[in-house]
Amino acid sequence: MRNAPLIARVVTLIVTLLVPITQAQSQAMPRGDSLRTGDIVLTGNDSAWAFFARRFADHDPRWSHAGLVLREGEKVAVVHMDGSPAGGRIRRESVAAFTGEARHVKVVRPSLDHGQRALIGDWLLDHLARQTTFDTRFRLDDDPSFYCSELVWRALDRVGLTPGDETLPRVAGRVFVPVDRLVTLGRVAGRVVAGPDVAASAVAGAR
Repeated sequence: MRNAPLIARVVTLIVTLLVPITQAQSQAMPRGDSLRTGDIVLTGNDSAWAFFARRFADHDPRWSHAGLVLREGEKVAVVHMDGSPAGGRIRRESVAAFTGEARHVKVVRPSLDHGQRALIGDWLLDHLARQTTFDTRFRLDDDPSFYCSELVWRALDRVGLTPGDETLPRVAGRVFVPVDRLVTLGRVAGRVVAGPDVAASAVAGAR
């Protein structure tokens, strides 16, 4: 092939440009041993629920699901509301399992002190013990049922980290918490925009 050397140079150039980007994205994501109770983990994929969530995004429709990190010693997990059309409940999963099917992953770190993190941890454990159900009506007044972004909002509201429900948008007179609104509750601690294998490995060490 007369064009083989040219093709080889183009391929080499593409690899040279892409590899540093991939490494930078992975390194930007906090490792499992640096995740803290109260950190928000946002994910995005192409599921039916994701399509539904994206319709109600504020500005960034990539994000369709959210959970909170719960750290107990060396054990790190993500607590989230696992919904389904037939109903669901609160769950605790490893970080790898929570991010494994995601196309996009982001960690947001709220400004929490040790006492606030402890309060959020106890609150999450209480709801896990009670097997709190998924809020299929998506209403903020359906206490104690929650949908995913509501769980995060309510946990941080307990320690004064939200600007209040009156700041939330409305649809047909109903207040709701857009998943991407959760980014405003802290600073971005890391992000990955990549395939599921990269997204899961980017938070290596959390099992």
